[in-house]
Amino acid sequence: MAIRRQPDPVPNGPNFGVINTGNMTGPVQAAAFSQNVSQANNITNEAVDKARDSIDDLRRRLEELRGQYPEVDAALRDLAVITPRLDEPDRDPGTLRYMLQNLVERCGGFPNLLAAAQLVQSTVMALLPGS
Repeated sequence: MAIRRQPDPVPNGPNFGVINTGNMTGPVQAAAFSQNVSQANNITNEAVDKARDSIDDLRRRLEELRGQYPEVDAALRDLAVITPRLDEPDRDPGTLRYMLQNLVERCGGFPNLLAAAQLVQSTVMALLPGS
């Protein structure tokens, strides 16, 4: 039985090869044969609210540990720098990713805070443009 090769797709306009079957809330991944692919991220208020809620929760938990661990103040400073950037997450996303990673590493040494820090990281990262 011979295998018949399918012809390569022929581009027929902008965003050819990108399939959107609903409301996109994150970066688009174009097919390898796509040409002229463009994307506009539509970040929902719900996603920003989730990020703010996760930050507020971590901040409360860190403040409860203030005075017990020297790194708590540094983690709170990280949160203070990350929070205002939620309004413009696509402005210097590399720095924001770096700050989030530092926050997770700092919080890894505190009892029961690693998961909360990782939640902050994932909810804020969901707002960032794809790299």
